[in-house]
Amino acid sequence: MRKSCLVSVGVLLGACGPSMTPEHVKTPDEIVQHQSSLAPGPQQADEGSDEGYVDESDAEHQKKFDERQADLELKRAARSAATCGGVVEGGPRGTAKVTLTFQNDGHVKDSSVAPPFAETEVGKCVLRAMAAVVVPNFIGPEKTMEWEVNVTEPSKKGEGSKK
Repeated sequence: MRKSCLVSVGVLLGACGPSMTPEHVKTPDEIVQHQSSLAPGPQQADEGSDEGYVDESDAEHQKKFDERQADLELKRAARSAATCGGVVEGGPRGTAKVTLTFQNDGHVKDSSVAPPFAETEVGKCVLRAMAAVVVPNFIGPEKTMEWEVNVTEPSKKGEGSKK
């Protein structure tokens, strides 16, 4: 009986051994310190390498106006605006010259379309499509871009298909 009591006490002591958690509640500073020690740091250059790692932060990347993304977005909008000739009856057709000014949050601040499209329903349709473009945020002066949209005649469906 005595042996079984000693074994039981030994098992209990082993199971209730030292805890791996601190004996107090962590302060916010301790939590941040612990989390930052777990997070990987910036990639370091190899000891034998002459090249250093350049980490472009979001702020540095955001400084640049993204010409490539703006070009993609304007092409999409121009395809949409080209259909204005088929949606709006009457009015001019051909190449509409659009000027857009982007503000730093990426939205169009100002837009205009050159004559003969100015002040026409087709021109308003083109401006609605083009002014909906949103580019990535950027830092610096506002960016003005000019773009051409080919507004075509509406296609005549079914022409020549009757027998």
